[in-house]
Amino acid sequence: MLALAYFPLYYDLGRHPIQLWDESRQAVNAVEMLRSGNWLVTHFEGQPDLWNTKPPLLIWLQALSLYFFGFSELAVRLPTALATGGTILIVYFFAARTLRRPLVGFLAGLVLVTSLGYVRLHVARTGDYDALLTFFQTLLWSSLYRYLVAGRKREAALLAVAITGAILTKGVAGVLGLPALFVYVLYRRRLGWLLRQPSFYMAAGSTVLIVAGYYGLREWAAAGYWAAVQQNELGGRFDTVLSGHQHPSDYYILAMQELRFTPWHWVLLPTLVLAWSQSRRPLQHAVVLLALFSIVWLVVISNAQTKLEWYDAPVYPALSLLVGLGLWWLGRAVVLTYFATPHSKWLGASALLIFVFYAPYQRVLEQIREYRYSDYGLGPNARIGSYLRQLHHDQPLADSLQVLYPGGYDARLTYYQLTSTQRFQKHVTIISPGAQKTLRPRQVVVVCDPNEALRLDSLYQTVPLHSAENCNTLLILRSR
Repeated sequence: MLALAYFPLYYDLGRHPIQLWDESRQAVNAVEMLRSGNWLVTHFEGQPDLWNTKPPLLIWLQALSLYFFGFSELAVRLPTALATGGTILIVYFFAARTLRRPLVGFLAGLVLVTSLGYVRLHVARTGDYDALLTFFQTLLWSSLYRYLVAGRKREAALLAVAITGAILTKGVAGVLGLPALFVYVLYRRRLGWLLRQPSFYMAAGSTVLIVAGYYGLREWAAAGYWAAVQQNELGGRFDTVLSGHQHPSDYYILAMQELRFTPWHWVLLPTLVLAWSQSRRPLQHAVVLLALFSIVWLVVISNAQTKLEWYDAPVYPALSLLVGLGLWWLGRAVVLTYFATPHSKWLGASALLIFVFYAPYQRVLEQIREYRYSDYGLGPNARIGSYLRQLHHDQPLADSLQVLYPGGYDARLTYYQLTSTQRFQKHVTIISPGAQKTLRPRQVVVVCDPNEALRLDSLYQTVPLHSAENCNTLLILRSR
């Protein structure tokens, strides 16, 4: 399973450049944290970051990764890579050890890595919050299931780790899974038992202490943080539409049906029906837990005014496990019905596996290959990061660059400006179109926008030094 998961999760993971908006913002936070030594207050362009108000667990991990492995796209995404691998393992071992169905874990893992809603930019393929949040949410529901069965202190400790890690990863989003788990506890009639467990109170108390301690220290270190959290997380995204991200209430369900969880969504209803025909209660309880978690999470995010396409990421491991159970029940029925001998059963099962997974697996690999050449809908400057990397390889002596940028917010350029000196041995200066007239002879200019290239050509005589993708490096000779 891990070998098959490698290509969807890790192939070309460091190839595509740092992405605009969240990934680049976090990358800048991590670089500035590493250089300033301030591990409590995240900074952006030298100022406390009150736009990105999420707690810094991901930033801490990225800063450590950059420290040990150097400034690269892969280092920024290493925490995501660890989180996706950990999520796959939790799903597998939950099926194999808790439900005693290893094949279900294998099938569920393959469903997860062939789900385009999970193996995509902003989740499993970039250094964003959602893969790490998904890991902790998966650890949360799997640990609760085992805790209600066995009542071990180890599972209570894992519950504390899961909810604390989820909150320190993405703030308020870290608690969105709790209503479903509360309903599940009521369904299992274990609320009274739970409230009598000292280990439960120790887990809850440690979580409250750590989370409250962080928010209190953060506000003490840089006043205004808590007000920004209230504005951005405790009401803003749920009650109002931010940045034009408004969609109808069925946005996530339709997206999963049309692309993000196809064709696996067809197996969900048969799984729920087959679950009630099983004699093993643990399997039925697991189905209820997985279904409750997925439904409640989708209901909550569907009722928020701001809807972003990656908000549904935490439901995919639970849905994949449901599909894994359904495929196992359906596949077993087919094999037992149409294949008589043990040898033919193995052949039949293998043929079914290839038939079911070949097209989804091929589709997710095609999506990854498309990332190599895509501008991600961001225009001609989208691949400036990969171009700077190639320019360093082809023109190592060009050590001072003026990068033309049309203006506006772009944390990608901030990240590459901060890291190019150490990574590429190049000093990068970002200049706006209005400053083109200030260029001097013998300066080296990088331009990716064809309109800006034409304007530059109208102002100066230039000599081309390098060209790749849609970017050009030019040497300024003299004014026209």
